[in-house]
Amino acid sequence: MGRSIRNPVLPAGEYYHRASNRHYRIADSRVHRHQIDAKGAQVNILEKSIDLIIGSGNHAATLVHRGPQGRLIELPVTRYASAQGGFYAMSPGYDRPNHLDFRREITDKCLFCHSAGAVPAPIHCGRCHGDPAAHMTKPMSGTILNPAKLSPQRQLETCLQCHLETSSREMPDSLLRPGRGVFSYLPGEPLSAYKVYFDRLDAAAPRFEINHAGYRLLHSPCFRGSGGRLTCTTCHDPHSAKVRNACSGCHLSDHAKTATDCAGCHMPKRRAQDAIHVTMTDHWIQRRPSFLDPVREDHVPYLGEIVPFYLQSGPSLISTARAIQRAERERTSAAYRALPRTAVNLALLGEALLREGDRVSARPPLESALRLNSTHPVALNALAVLHATEGRLDQALALLESSRVANPDHPLTWLNLGVTWEAKGDPGRSAQCYREAIRHQPDFAEARHRLAAIQASQQP
Repeated sequence: MGRSIRNPVLPAGEYYHRASNRHYRIADSRVHRHQIDAKGAQVNILEKSIDLIIGSGNHAATLVHRGPQGRLIELPVTRYASAQGGFYAMSPGYDRPNHLDFRREITDKCLFCHSAGAVPAPIHCGRCHGDPAAHMTKPMSGTILNPAKLSPQRQLETCLQCHLETSSREMPDSLLRPGRGVFSYLPGEPLSAYKVYFDRLDAAAPRFEINHAGYRLLHSPCFRGSGGRLTCTTCHDPHSAKVRNACSGCHLSDHAKTATDCAGCHMPKRRAQDAIHVTMTDHWIQRRPSFLDPVREDHVPYLGEIVPFYLQSGPSLISTARAIQRAERERTSAAYRALPRTAVNLALLGEALLREGDRVSARPPLESALRLNSTHPVALNALAVLHATEGRLDQALALLESSRVANPDHPLTWLNLGVTWEAKGDPGRSAQCYREAIRHQPDFAEARHRLAAIQASQQP
């Protein structure tokens, strides 16, 4: 876990992604991207620094860029482990023509299982043993938690806080309890007090994804038949990462007593559906497992029913998860109205109302979002567009300037600044803003189109 996030030390390499026709080169802690035009020249060039690596490298190491305001952006290429020493390929979820390239932000929810806190730092002893501050002050006074002294369920949940995920991409797999922050879980407390989990109703045959160790284990007959005694540390030494063959503790046959590698047959390695270059041990322990990898699917949202998983949740949390699923699918104001009134959700509601042409209804949620988070870029941009469409260009500029200061690498803010300066009759400043939008997002088609229109109008 101490290597779950680290400074970039990677070999140079190159990778061509045929589906999106992009070339990537990794060297000197930077990722360079370009395409080749009909004359053989490099076009659509972009470079970003590699500021962090997420992942130990045992299976994969994803490259991360840190923006001017500390925002973390997942880079499109990842270093994967192999018997030959490793190779570069597209990051999980990027192996398609319309991938997010340099635009996917890493949220606190993504960061939790790799970092000790919201400010990226390697996971330390406190993730399993509690806050180390008191222990460092009085080391001999029992100020550290020993998970081995917890009940089997609390021991298991110390691991599941990071190693339980029911779905990485199809649906909201979990929700924090109201009032809980992402990094607020304390080892030893019930996991149900921190968050609740959801699964697909049709999950009779569980999927296999890169973070499915806990999910698959909980489906296993061995776990279900253990009366709660089977935990992760039954087989895994949490400090050395060594694995024990503990099967003979329950299975008393001569075969179980003499076998030295039960996992090789009953927990085969499989290729993860959401990370096709990664092979992981399947923790769904079966007597006669299939040795075929699960079907690898494209990113298709799950549209069916959501049900609680592992820990029971109240009707309000189930309905919230269903509302999130609906909003992600439909992106309409009706879908967003059902979400909790957070700054993010209010901004999305106002943006959806504005997109539907209801400017009167859009203003209150956008203003409420900014009262909760005065620098939220979606709310600032949407409210600025509302002002601009009603002729209040100075108010729109003031909001966009606030967004620019708080989020200087936000391409949409630069685009809207350009549109507003153009409406005020200043094509020079407008063109500068479009160039900034393109600098931060070179494939921003609207910014390129508007800049080209200004340049064409200035031709003699």
